[in-house]
Formats: sequence, C-alpha cells, structure tokens
Amino acid sequence: MKKPLLSLVSLLSFSFLFAGFNDGKTTKFVQFDLTSTTYTGVERYNTLFSGEAGAVSHWWETSAGIQGYKNAFDFKAGGQVWFPFTNWEYDILRLSLGAGALYHFQKYSDVSFENDFLAFSTFRLWMDGGLTVSFFGGYSWKITKLSALDDCGIYPYVFDDYPTAGMTIDKVWENGLEFCFEHSLHDDYRFPLFCAPRYAFLLAVNLDSGIRYGAEYSFRVIDGYAASPYVDSRLIKLSARYSF
Repeated sequence: MKKPLLSLVSLLSFSFLFAGFNDGKTTKFVQFDLTSTTYTGVERYNTLFSGEAGAVSHWWETSAGIQGYKNAFDFKAGGQVWFPFTNWEYDILRLSLGAGALYHFQKYSDVSFENDFLAFSTFRLWMDGGLTVSFFGGYSWKITKLSALDDCGIYPYVFDDYPTAGMTIDKVWENGLEFCFEHSLHDDYRFPLFCAPRYAFLLAVNLDSGIRYGAEYSFRVIDGYAASPYVDSRLIKLSARYSF
C-alpha cells in the first residue's frame, strides 16, 4: 500500500558555483564517475562506471548520462525550466519555482527492462554566498518488462505509479570547498518503488580551472518511513567534473 507523501523534496540539482546566479551565462559540464556498490544489496561487490553531460542557464537546465557494469546498463535524460512569473531576484539571493521531467531506462542482465518517467516541480533558493537549497515533489510512472514471464508466454509488463520527492542542500565556499547533503527517493540511475529514501553526503573541491573533484557516500533505506526499515544499498562514488 502506498503511503501519503508527507513532504516536498528535491531532484535535479547541480553543484555549481552559484555566486553568479543572475549573470545570465550558460554553464556546460562533463562528468565521469566511479562507484563502488560495497558489500550491501543485490548489486554488492561491483564497480559502476558512468558519465554525464549537461548545461545550466538562467532559465533552464538539462543533463543526460549513462552508467554500466557487467549486469546492467542505464540511460537517463532530463531537464527543467524556471518560470519568469515565479522568479524573484534580489541583490544577494534568488527564489524560483520551476517544472521539469526525467526519463530513465535500464536493462538488467537478462532479467528485466525498466522505463521510468518523472514529472515534477522544484522550488529553489540561490544565495550569493554559495548556498543552494532545492525542494522537489512530483510523480513517477514505471514500466517493467520481466523476461521470465515473457519466456513463459505470460504478459510480461508490470505498471506502477507513485509519488517521488527529494531535497538538496549545497554549499560552496570561496576557497572552492563544497559540501552537499541530499535526501531523495531515488538517485541518478536507481528508481525503487515508494518508499526507499536515499541519503547522500558529498565533499568536493572546485578549482579555478573549472575542474571539480568529489567523493560521495550514500545509502538507501527500504521502508525508510516505516517501523522496520533496513539499509539495502551503500555506495561510494568518486567523480571528476569539468565546467566551461
């Protein structure tokens, strides 16, 4: 049984230096990641490779990426826009309300194909001191094809729909040091059914050259808002990004 959505949270947030949030420029980026699944969950003791590219402008942002290892391949693409009539800009901060969409595809070995579709709205606060806070809330639709059912001559498709949400708090200091906390119901490439909240902690350094090195630890809690939650995923990710 689905549980009611109790809070708004964030999705698509980018860890850029937002000190120039009202400069009207477009920032493009490419990023490469190396992720260890550690010793927990179905995908334990694996190394995942991924790459993303995207752009962020004053009124829109978009990104796409792929991830893979021996058992799974993922693709995701999405973006969002900020509405001029729900945008308030001041000398030291900017408040915006926008909307967006995200698509995710996964092929998991010979077990299943998965398609995820997300529609959402985002409220975001930018501050001149390098602080960005985002809250997101929306809805998801999942279409899964199970190979075992198809082999047995049974209709192989499973359809699900459920709320999705998240929040992100990101702080970049003048020396380039960055810390980010994220609480959401999915990550970039894993979209479990509601509710399996994910908690992520990122520490990164941004160089003047546009290169950013980051290290992230995250874990996912099945039935995270219930009486008997348990951790089914622990990830350690190293990333390198170039913004230009």
